[in-house]
Amino acid sequence: MTEAPPRPAVVPLPAPDRATPATQQQRRLRYTATLAGLRARAAVTPAGSLPRLQLCGAANLLTALGVRVDVVQPRVAWPRDHRHRLQVENTAGLLGDLALLVGVPRTTEGWADVADRVLPLRPSRPPARRTSGALSCPVSVGFRTADGPLPVTPRTLNDVVAVRGLVIDVRLHEAREERRAA
Repeated sequence: MTEAPPRPAVVPLPAPDRATPATQQQRRLRYTATLAGLRARAAVTPAGSLPRLQLCGAANLLTALGVRVDVVQPRVAWPRDHRHRLQVENTAGLLGDLALLVGVPRTTEGWADVADRVLPLRPSRPPARRTSGALSCPVSVGFRTADGPLPVTPRTLNDVVAVRGLVIDVRLHEAREERRAA
């Protein structure tokens, strides 16, 4: 019999932090209950209060899913004496759009269009027309956990509830004037 050194133990690669099955089920149930409550509340809410209900509903849905939203303000604040027009620099998906509703001021042109697309609580209306003289306000959305940025954006409800410690970064960039080509 020969004496060979012991084989090194095989260490599995760390998997991304995933929520336990019980936590995933709890998040799905809270999301469904929050959405049902939001729709019931919309049925008795006056039309003028629906944007506020959409804002609070987006925050409640993200909370039900266990998602945190970090809003990063620009170095130079958006000017208050101009109209703002929302310009999303990447496709955020449903989850990113919910975070946009929470992180971007409601007075920004285009906010209501995003709100009506994500949380359709009122009868459909035509999208708002662009007004001239509005400053373009770019916004980007990113997804991360404590381990760093996610390589793949969670798109489905099952993907979202499975991620542990999901944080959505909503970055508001400096406003800029639109230059139209002549």
